[in-house]
Amino acid sequence: MRKSALTLLLAFCLLCPGLAAAADGGDVQSMPVYIDGLLSARAYVSGETVFLPPEAVCAAADMSMSWSEDNGTLTLSVPGAVLTGHKGDGYFEADGRYIYAPDGWLVRGDVLYLPGDTIERLFGIEVSVSAARLELPTDKLAVISGGANYYELNYDAELLYWLPQIINAEAKFEPLAGQIGVGNVVMNRLSSPDFPDTIFEVIYDTEHTIQFEPISTGGIFMEPTEQATIAAYLCLEGCSTVGDCLYFVNPDYGSGWFDSSLELVETIGHHNFYK
Repeated sequence: MRKSALTLLLAFCLLCPGLAAAADGGDVQSMPVYIDGLLSARAYVSGETVFLPPEAVCAAADMSMSWSEDNGTLTLSVPGAVLTGHKGDGYFEADGRYIYAPDGWLVRGDVLYLPGDTIERLFGIEVSVSAARLELPTDKLAVISGGANYYELNYDAELLYWLPQIINAEAKFEPLAGQIGVGNVVMNRLSSPDFPDTIFEVIYDTEHTIQFEPISTGGIFMEPTEQATIAAYLCLEGCSTVGDCLYFVNPDYGSGWFDSSLELVETIGHHNFYK
């Protein structure tokens, strides 16, 4: 593996005056990518997401890579890990771990493009952005690793039980981003000095009133869906869709106290999230 720093320079000028059609029917801007000062690849920007070619990173790091796309399923292989994703799921799975990717991936010609944060997670590198320059230190490159029992081996059993349970009970029919948001609120409370110290106590906290309705209806004990469990894993991976919010509510059932006393940060699906 090459021990020099890899620099990706995205020149913010269009290769062509028009816009290319995105895989989902939207528009993307096409931009040149410079690696170590040489024009080496092409990147795309769709909305706020920069899509980069993992092949360029692998080539600069002297690493092999192969990928295929079949009926909406992506499979990418690099030494030490296989990344898979399905169109519309909003996440990738790689070596037993999960990566949040609401924008999926792009394919242009025979080149695959992944979101920049997926590139970071997959290769264990931090993309440093300065003006139009992305710097990737390949001497610190480390492909994501986990294994079949990664979460069971690295997280407390109580956390792994209750987090999917409360996400499922409160947001079973919400989009993945909303399920992650509910998990974020629970984890934020767990880290806050204003709430109890264990996830069980956070969920069953009744100091002022019942905090989570499913503990009174029995919904907390429903078997969590696969997506609710994955949302919990994504929360544990550090994924956040609502920042440091500590509260959420379905406004269909009233939100007067929330609106008058707290700051509305995000609305996802049927929930408003506050801090």
